[in-house]
Formats: sequence, C-alpha cells, structure tokens
Amino acid sequence: APVLEFDYLICGDCGKEFMDSYLMQHFDWATCDNCRDVEDKHKLITRTEAKEEYLLKDCDLDKREPVLRFIVKKNPHNSRWGEMKLYLKLQVIKRSLEVWGSEEALQEAKELRRDSREKMKQKKFDKKVKELRRAVRSSLWKKQASIHEHEYGPEENIDEDTYKKTCTVCGHELTYEKM
Repeated sequence: APVLEFDYLICGDCGKEFMDSYLMQHFDWATCDNCRDVEDKHKLITRTEAKEEYLLKDCDLDKREPVLRFIVKKNPHNSRWGEMKLYLKLQVIKRSLEVWGSEEALQEAKELRRDSREKMKQKKFDKKVKELRRAVRSSLWKKQASIHEHEYGPEENIDEDTYKKTCTVCGHELTYEKM
C-alpha cells in the first residue's frame, strides 16, 4: 500500500503540527484546539458588537476581500429572534486596522462619533425644552387674557359728544360717543 503523507498545519501559538481544529475549520485561523483560548484571545463577538466597537460597516464584513468568516448560532436571549453571526475577534480587530489604518485613527473616529452623538442629544433636549417653554408661555398668556376684565376709571369728556375711559389694570383706552 502507498504511504500517504498529510499536510500538517502549524499552530501559530505553540508551533506544533496539527491536523484539524475548530478555529481552522470555521475561521481559517491556524491555532490548534489545545491553544484555543475561548475567553480572551480567540473570543467570538457578534456582528453588532463588531460594528459598534470597531466602527465597521456591513460592506467591511461582507464585501471587502478576504470576506470575514463567521459561524451562525441561535440567539441565546430569545429563540424567536434572528440567528447571531459570530466573528473571531482577532480577525475583526485586524479588519478594523485595515479600514482605519491605526488604533489612534479608530479612537479618534470613536471620539468624533461620541461627540456628535452628544451634540445631537443636547440639541434634541434643547428643542424639547424650547417647545415646552413655548407651550407653557402660550397657555399662561391665554389664561391671563381670558381672565382679565377691564376695570375702567371715571370717564373724561374729550369733545362735545366724545368720551374716554381708561382701564386701571392694563391702561386700555375706550373712546365712545354719547348721543
């Protein structure tokens, strides 16, 4: 029988040869199962988390070559919700550095977005306060206008038949003729 030679893969962490691993199968990442660190180094993150934390767009995850590989799992929070796409965090970080150029540029973009979000919140708040003030001011003015009744002082004779009365509260002048 002929002797079969296998193409062994070399682990990027320990340097040992291995045949197959979970990370190689699903993410094309050369790390053996013994070196796989689920909690830290080889953590999986959701698509939403990748987009929010590393400011990646859908096209960065789906279209940009090489396309990032992912696994699909049911959402643990609610089974009726859509399935989650989980990406290898190391690959997402690498992709964000491709897109943004450096860690500093990514941080600047995050700060810029945070500042603009704060400005938008403040603007929205100011608009609501302004509307509330306008509503309160107009309702107070209407109440005062509807409550006020003129209290005229003594009438003054201007001409032969023309008389004038002045409101003691607001100063309104009423001019009229007597026949």
